[in-house]
Amino acid sequence: MSDENKALVVLVVVLVFTMVSYIAFINPPLGIALGVGVAVATLVWVVLRDK
Repeated sequence: MSDENKALVVLVVVLVFTMVSYIAFINPPLGIALGVGVAVATLVWVVLRDK
């Protein structure tokens, strides 16, 4: 993976984490649901990327 792609991945991860944390601060049940959804999507992405 090139340095540009790594930087983009880190930027996306930080932005998603920030948005989910902000939503969780305002509405905890929705934040938990979004956090679980992001975790599942990340797991699926990692599994499919390895194939």
